[in-house]
Amino acid sequence: MIFALPFFASAMVFVFSCLSWLFFNVGVPVFGPIALLPLLSLSRVFRRASQGVAIKAIKDGQLLWVVISMCASACYEIDSALGDARTDGSLAFMLAGLVWHVLFIIVASILVSFAAADAVYHPARNDSEEPCDRRLMWFSLFMTAAVAASFSASHYSLA
Repeated sequence: MIFALPFFASAMVFVFSCLSWLFFNVGVPVFGPIALLPLLSLSRVFRRASQGVAIKAIKDGQLLWVVISMCASACYEIDSALGDARTDGSLAFMLAGLVWHVLFIIVASILVSFAAADAVYHPARNDSEEPCDRRLMWFSLFMTAAVAASFSASHYSLA
């Protein structure tokens, strides 16, 4: 029983290491700002404006900025590991991952540019006006989930 303790301890350190990387590199950038927005309801000044603040914060594709930063981090990690590729197959997978994340950077940059232009052209709407188109919001959520999964997969496959 005592001999199994070092193995158990090293396994726990590995699990906590993986979870902490996931928390700080995916969880905090994606959920941190959204989770802090409801704190506005504690203020008397912003209580009325804070209703539905999470949806308001991501409806115009603001999560695409998170996609761009996570893809840049993934590109850095993959590029750092390119020299350590042992086989041509692993090098091909690394290059495919690099191209994948660069394409996501390009698409997210174009979409966030369109969203910024739309935000200038259509100033902030009141709730009484027609509802906004939420296709960009859903697409940014999908892209964020896809990039979070691919960033995590590339990190853990390189480790």
